[in-house]
Amino acid sequence: MDLQYKLLLYLDKRRVLTEMANSCESFLDECLDKGTNKFPPLRHLLEIDVMDLFNVFHELGDFLIQEPLQFQHICNKILFACINLIDSENKNNVRLMQVATNLRLKCVPQFLSNEKQPYYGGIMVKKGLLLDISKPNSYVFHTVWSCPEACEGNEVILQFIPKTPPKCYVCRSVLFENSGLRRCGEKVSATFISNDEYLPKKYFIVDDLISKLNVGNMYNLYVVVLKNNKSVWSVEESVILPAPITYPIPGDIEQLFETCEGVPWKFIYCLASTIGVRVCPLHCFMHIKISLLLSLVSVKANLLLGSSIINILVTGHETKYVLEIMSAATKFTNRSVYLGPHTSVQLSMIGGSGGICILPLSLYRSNQKQLSFILKTLETNKINIENSEIQLKCAVWALSNESKKIPFNNLSSVFDIVCRDCGQDYDDIAEFLLKNSLERQKKSKNEVTAINNLMAYINLIAGVHVSLDKSAENLLKSYFLSARRESSKVATIGSIEALVTVSLTSARLCRRSVATIDDALFAIWLHVCGSPQPRFAPEEYLQTPPSIHELEQNMTKFKDWLEQFTGINFT
Repeated sequence: MDLQYKLLLYLDKRRVLTEMANSCESFLDECLDKGTNKFPPLRHLLEIDVMDLFNVFHELGDFLIQEPLQFQHICNKILFACINLIDSENKNNVRLMQVATNLRLKCVPQFLSNEKQPYYGGIMVKKGLLLDISKPNSYVFHTVWSCPEACEGNEVILQFIPKTPPKCYVCRSVLFENSGLRRCGEKVSATFISNDEYLPKKYFIVDDLISKLNVGNMYNLYVVVLKNNKSVWSVEESVILPAPITYPIPGDIEQLFETCEGVPWKFIYCLASTIGVRVCPLHCFMHIKISLLLSLVSVKANLLLGSSIINILVTGHETKYVLEIMSAATKFTNRSVYLGPHTSVQLSMIGGSGGICILPLSLYRSNQKQLSFILKTLETNKINIENSEIQLKCAVWALSNESKKIPFNNLSSVFDIVCRDCGQDYDDIAEFLLKNSLERQKKSKNEVTAINNLMAYINLIAGVHVSLDKSAENLLKSYFLSARRESSKVATIGSIEALVTVSLTSARLCRRSVATIDDALFAIWLHVCGSPQPRFAPEEYLQTPPSIHELEQNMTKFKDWLEQFTGINFT
């Protein structure tokens, strides 16, 4: 059977022909009401489920993927035939070039499409992050050209603007464009960047597809390569679905969770030691590694559930190794962007959507305009672009030395976790560097397995919905009010939101749907560790020791202190 007949049968089976006929009737009625409107365009949106098309007529599905322009041309002829079947006098004035179907594809199997075809070779699927959208401009549906000698049937309709004017078929005179009959649509220039390309690319998005675009989201673009440009046929937002709670987790992590008896600070401490094993010893900078792990999980959870993101500020004297640890931690996320002193803050934060935006230089080395924009964005969770705002979808990791430019309470109100005094491991780091310089260590199989297991585990638990139980809520409230009475600079208004977010993320890392009092205790400990001196709690309780047994002793002592500080009994 001919492909045209198969397509006709498929459209009739899916009741698309009825929709086409209704569109044609409405079009002819409008032509009757507006007699002065000559040569109006008819654009019919034809949505095709490609998987369903393959299921009904496999040859037709292959034809659509390999020859999309011919497929569209057949659809145009079918739409024009629907007009000719209608009993109306206006159909005699309608020409084929006025009629077109806008194909909108869905459920396209990506393994059937061409991803990197530089020339026309079927439908390509491009996946990219939307960075920017231009202001709407017009593009041509069709142009009408007339003969100066007024020959019979002298109007010529073209669906483009030719480089040179066409000639009359009768007298061979050069035609002139009747600009009053030009019909235009609306288009925007959208800038996308994909993970496998270093430079962003621009695509023209037209008409009904414009409303689907939101800056900072990931999209699948179904593109057809033409002679001079690329035509985008469909735009679909790329949505990641959370893994089911029954999905099995890596065996090593499950065994580690049982060994740690489900205690959050033990389990998270062990998981965080996997980060940056090539940069510093396992037991160094553990406070920072724990904070980075919590932030990574919060970014994934924000993509799936829209939950809050944990932003991190590291202050202290030795930030060189901290930056290397941050760079190593970006391996566990989909995307990372480094914000330099001469880089656009807006584009960097948008480009880091779904990932991490790192400030490699000290926060105070940024110019005043950059600094104020960063702090305002973190405080409001909104990125200002021209006359609109978009949601911040990346975590910000910043470095800072002590400075009097900005009071500490301003920083603690916008950064959820503050890590301080990172220069206490000089001897261990020096020994680690000396050993690596003398004997280059190769990546072991166990190391690669541990990294892959942690990446898989983060992806699995990111979609867990977590709520705060009553005991954890009461503890967080009591601590916040008590700390607020001691110093409003340490316990800012934004601190309570940060405490809740860290508690929920701690429970999510333990794959629990309820954040308990242990998660709240862990969040409070991280908050007190990041507060400026003099701190509320004794200094010896706030150290992150190189051993998990010492950490357990510190947490026990910290729990006793917190009972006295808040008046809440943990038993």
